[in-house]
Amino acid sequence: MECPKCGSRFLRPSQTRTFREKLRALWFVMPVRCKDCKTRFVTDTTGFQYLSFARCPNCRRMDLNRWSGETFVPRGITWLKVSLGAARFRCEYCRLNFASFRKRKEVFSFKRWKRIELAHLAAAGTGKPKVPRDNPDSDQTAH
Repeated sequence: MECPKCGSRFLRPSQTRTFREKLRALWFVMPVRCKDCKTRFVTDTTGFQYLSFARCPNCRRMDLNRWSGETFVPRGITWLKVSLGAARFRCEYCRLNFASFRKRKEVFSFKRWKRIELAHLAAAGTGKPKVPRDNPDSDQTAH
């Protein structure tokens, strides 16, 4: 699900306002609110069309990277899934490595992540992102 106004995926459930919304909630058509632009809209929350795609077990996101076995050695059920041929996925948002037999819907992109962070900074009123001190192009001097 995405916000129709800003395209964000940071959504939360919203309270039902009318009797019609309460009835539609029985069929999983519920109101949600965007955490970025605060837009409220009603949408189908079942997501049957996404059942065939891998999701992060923690945050339920579907934009995932892959991980190799070089830096992380799986244990337990993850090791069993990998040994049976499951794909190795990593959620960059919650930094979780996991395995799934489902295919990946979307490849994680740092460009999109940076765009979201810049939008949050602008909304907070800071103006521009912080520049690291070890950057030679920075106008800040090291102390």
